[in-house]
Amino acid sequence: MTDPVTSAHETREAKLGLLAAFASYGSWGLLTLYYAALTHVSPIEVVANRVAWSLVVLGGFFLIKKRWVEVWQALRDRKIFRALLASSVLISINWLTYIWAVTNQQATEASLGYFIMPLVNVLFGYVFLSESLSRLQIVAVALAAGAIGLQAVLLGSLPLVSIVLALTFGTYGFIRKTVPVGANLGLLVELVLISPFAVGYVLYLQASGAGNLSLSDPTTTLLLVLTGLVTYLPLMWFSAAAQRLKLSTVGIMQYMNPTIQFLLAVFVLGEALSSSKLMTFGLIWISVALYSYDALKVARKKRKSRT
Repeated sequence: MTDPVTSAHETREAKLGLLAAFASYGSWGLLTLYYAALTHVSPIEVVANRVAWSLVVLGGFFLIKKRWVEVWQALRDRKIFRALLASSVLISINWLTYIWAVTNQQATEASLGYFIMPLVNVLFGYVFLSESLSRLQIVAVALAAGAIGLQAVLLGSLPLVSIVLALTFGTYGFIRKTVPVGANLGLLVELVLISPFAVGYVLYLQASGAGNLSLSDPTTTLLLVLTGLVTYLPLMWFSAAAQRLKLSTVGIMQYMNPTIQFLLAVFVLGEALSSSKLMTFGLIWISVALYSYDALKVARKKRKSRT
């Protein structure tokens, strides 16, 4: 018989997990509007500020918690250092590509990349970890590849933004999965590794008079400074959600992010959606539906096997 106290606690934790997941994926999706407000700033400068101010926020958190010793330990471990150095390069490319896309009327392409990304993870698991693929997963991956091919044929070009975002974040996630460090610690080490370049670039721009951190433009300055906070908060909420929710639930809810991105790009930012691109999205949405159905089916089987 289930303990009522335990049951109430689990229900409360599940509700908190759902709230955290909505906050995390919802805020990630809304970042489209945030970075769209910085179209007058070069994407490289935005990313450099994002790295610098994220280091301030996350570094300050670790300083308050007296956890900086964990950072030094990670940096001294050669295996962890090499892995996080690679992941820091990948997340930098991912951030730069995403911000460039949003500020250059390519937010729909960015959302397509994040729709594809979970399928890239499935493919990576098959290729590098010898994980088996179900029939539905094979169909889902094939449909995603077909969608990219269709766009290449109909529009005469590959969706490079989508491919770069999917591959960089998919590879980033694959590397981070193999490194024995938490999400916050891993991100902080990555920030430490790339901050000399980012902070140096910000200081160079400011010294040359080309930087956008200025009292004469407080709105831009505030938006750039707050990139640190808007980077850290969704990650904190995601960690809270991952601790409280089933993996299958988190996996399905991750599609909130690209869905919000897509809707904002089309209905708020006014990006054109041609019939050819709509066909591409149609195939991706079908593949996402198959992938999600398969994930839920596997999760249901696991629950039954435990009872």
